[in-house]
Amino acid sequence: MTLTGEQLSVCLLTFDHAAIVESTLDSVLRQTLPGYELIISDDSSSDGTWEIVSRWAARHPHVVALRTPRNLGMAGNANFALQHCARPYLALLHHDDVYRSDLLEKWLGVARRHPDVGFIFNAYADEHGRPIGDRFAWERLDGHEFLERHLLPRWGCPVRGTALISRRHLDALGGLREEFDLLADVDLWMRLSARAPVGYVDEPLICVRQQRPQYYPAAYQGRSWSWRRQRYLYELHARNRVEHYGLESTRGRLESLAFRTRLSLETAKWLSYALVRRRWPMIESAHESSTAHDQAWLRLYREGVRRYAPQWLAWPERAEPGRRLGDEP
Repeated sequence: MTLTGEQLSVCLLTFDHAAIVESTLDSVLRQTLPGYELIISDDSSSDGTWEIVSRWAARHPHVVALRTPRNLGMAGNANFALQHCARPYLALLHHDDVYRSDLLEKWLGVARRHPDVGFIFNAYADEHGRPIGDRFAWERLDGHEFLERHLLPRWGCPVRGTALISRRHLDALGGLREEFDLLADVDLWMRLSARAPVGYVDEPLICVRQQRPQYYPAAYQGRSWSWRRQRYLYELHARNRVEHYGLESTRGRLESLAFRTRLSLETAKWLSYALVRRRWPMIESAHESSTAHDQAWLRLYREGVRRYAPQWLAWPERAEPGRRLGDEP
């Protein structure tokens, strides 16, 4: 099968990154693969990002700039962009990374050799060329094996938010589940893995940048720790475990018990950390971590910590105004 750029839509998601978005755009437009279309979907930026991408789109006939009717968040913006694409392969990219010029060519090469894959990702590097995250020796792996060995057993995810996605598999899933907010991409990789094999390029095709402007809203701070983020992580893991293993079989019930124990231990770890480090905002907001999967002992521990920790450690009644979750009191 011959795959060309005419079969690929590139979706670049942008939001309030005026300071660096042009270098990202430049790396996308320098791709060696000809014929692809570029859809830039801006999530109602207010810092000049929309004006920048509009100017770039006006200079390049294969670039279309879209603006969401209101701020939709990462997952909503992704679904908005994907609705405007009709080609059989979709490249989902983000505004703060820099892409090697042969990224799209490498991705489509794997898709050509393995047309059954649901998505394709790659190795990553930081701005200094140092490797980031896991590396794999395979080019194609059974999706169930990837799900059971690399996604479900760990809280972290070896796949970042960028990948080449098969349109037919994405349509069958109905896009990203927006209830998981900034972690909706992790949920998507799990669901695609449960459906189809996974492709991989063992080369650092993407330079990951962690730059965030000072005015960036907390809701878009994907790397920031919070109980809310933890809850999203727990819930998407729980749902994908049930969808994959079920609850009727013995294995499914054992997997569910193991997951509930692991979740409860993880939450207890963070509660204990807050106690030891005297981080009152984490204690005060600990109720936000509550899920239907908590074990009984965790519920008692969390309630005891929230109720008695200020008395035990003689903490102030409230944190100072303006402190963020996890800041030192």
